[in-house]
Amino acid sequence: MSGIRSLSALIASASTSRVLNLHIVGETFSEELEYGTSPFFRDSLLNQSVIVKHRFRGDEAYLVPSGGPVGTKIIFPLDRSDLRVGGQYIFINETGYKDSLINVLGYRVDDFEHDLETLRLLNTIPSLDPFLVREQMRRHNRAPADCYFSISPADTARMLTFTEIEMYPLMKLAFGEGSSDINPDMVGRLANALLSTNADSRLEPLRLTLGLEGIQFRDGIFSWKGFIFYKWQFSENMVALSKIGPEMDSIKIKGRPDRVSKELAADLKKTIRDNIRATSMNCSRVLALYDDAFRDLVQRGHTAAFRKFLLDAPMLFVDLGHMMGMVSHIVSYWRYRFRSAEKGGIDIEEYLDILREFAVGLAPKR
Repeated sequence: MSGIRSLSALIASASTSRVLNLHIVGETFSEELEYGTSPFFRDSLLNQSVIVKHRFRGDEAYLVPSGGPVGTKIIFPLDRSDLRVGGQYIFINETGYKDSLINVLGYRVDDFEHDLETLRLLNTIPSLDPFLVREQMRRHNRAPADCYFSISPADTARMLTFTEIEMYPLMKLAFGEGSSDINPDMVGRLANALLSTNADSRLEPLRLTLGLEGIQFRDGIFSWKGFIFYKWQFSENMVALSKIGPEMDSIKIKGRPDRVSKELAADLKKTIRDNIRATSMNCSRVLALYDDAFRDLVQRGHTAAFRKFLLDAPMLFVDLGHMMGMVSHIVSYWRYRFRSAEKGGIDIEEYLDILREFAVGLAPKR
């Protein structure tokens, strides 16, 4: 177990895909009945932790010897009232992982098998976005309260304009073409409401348009928010990912690589470019299912078909979440690693390791 001192900064700027912030969920929803009756973890301390996806640097591979390039970190705030104090963390499957958890939680192993399994499920997915996590939990007969599945404040702020544009055609349907009741402030308020944790009264026009009640409305709104999240993430990350292809040829290599290394690098770069195109096509294909259903709603008024699509579609979040999770990690790591390598260059072996990792990470699922 190690300490960190940048916990408050991490939470303030973290992307939804990288962090599952159970601490803030507890701070915000601890008085609600569902928070207590349907917790994410049964252990109260674990249920107030911060879970983070972490891409290992070159000198960190020893931390989880049996793991891949991305690990899952459990952070326990040292002072829950002041995150600036920092926290202690444990990597899932690090050496002595269970013993470290026992030391923190004060439990015997057989007392928290349910929570260990939940941690294992989180560790097997590449992203902590709420739509992928919720579907992963659902597939394994776990049903934490809705309050655990929110978009981070940092991403909500960045998504807002995108969401307003996405919502506007449906607002015209809800209020009637040319209605004077629609204005930018109204669309902005509804976009904010859609991105919030709970579907509230501000979304009443959409509820009436979709003809959904109760749990179905809640699930439908969550599903719709998921597609907007993935479309936004796709629009941001695929532009950045497409730039990696040409940038691979401009990386400065230290020394003079031998012929075999040069040929291997060329093969890997071709594989990565091919996989970038395949990933883009696969994401576009899944998102097009939503776009077609949404277009059918706003252009033809087929509310029943769109309603059914929203309620049946979360199974698509698994493929989308896996693809976009790997894309997000690759894009962020590329920016981090090669910004620092601009002047000094990079050793050929490290460069080949990164290329292999990207080629595998972007490989289409069979």
